[in-house]
Amino acid sequence: MENPKIRVLLEKAHKAKTETNYWNQITLLRQFVNEEMISECFQLIDSDDVKSKQIGIDLLCQLGRNRKSFIKELFEKLFYIFETTTDEKLICTSLFAIGHNNEYLKTKHIRTLEKFQNSTSKDTRYALAFCLMGIENEIAIKVLIKLAQDKSAKVRDWATFGLGTQIKTDKEEIRNALYKNCFSKDNQTRQEAIKGLANRKDERVKDIILKELNSQNFSSLIFDTLMNIENGAFFLPQLEKIYNSCIDKKDINEDWLEDLKNCIEVLKTN
Repeated sequence: MENPKIRVLLEKAHKAKTETNYWNQITLLRQFVNEEMISECFQLIDSDDVKSKQIGIDLLCQLGRNRKSFIKELFEKLFYIFETTTDEKLICTSLFAIGHNNEYLKTKHIRTLEKFQNSTSKDTRYALAFCLMGIENEIAIKVLIKLAQDKSAKVRDWATFGLGTQIKTDKEEIRNALYKNCFSKDNQTRQEAIKGLANRKDERVKDIILKELNSQNFSSLIFDTLMNIENGAFFLPQLEKIYNSCIDKKDINEDWLEDLKNCIEVLKTN
């Protein structure tokens, strides 16, 4: 490669011993959006070195805003990797790369990807959930429904987020998965599920939200839900009661309290 700065950054990325250092080099390298960089990335992907492959993939998947000119070739490389490797890190890298470009996915691609829902690696299943985020496709949705009940909390959370707010499809299977996760012990998963049901105007969500507010064990995410549902003002008495009981507490999170105050003010004006 002619540009010495790029060569130095590539070497630093390859030698990086921490994730932070690695991604710092990748971020700097993504500033060079040109044919030479694209060609170099594909050469890295075609190499026999796994780390070089990862660098090439991580660069190309978010290189510039218009990736349409090389996305077909990139997908061919990534799906060939799925057929030929068992390296977990390389598979995860490839899944995340597709996730950043999943608007180009076709049904044939998704049929290949669905096998990873049965992976023994929670990192692979997590990457798959990211990969299929926002895809209005029946197969992709079925995979996310399964992952929403995954034994890994982070996989469940991400899949629930995907089902709840990243797609508009509304069907009984989705609602059932979201309803089940409305009672999750994980706070984030639970509130993502509640938001998903609220978005679909499910009649069960009113009682679920009341129970959540009564528990007083919720994050600011529920405020966003309340400000964006019909008849959110119904919950004002409960919200004001919570605010008044928390305002003088010294150990209360100030950002959370401010979000609660804002929610009350918004609902009063709606």
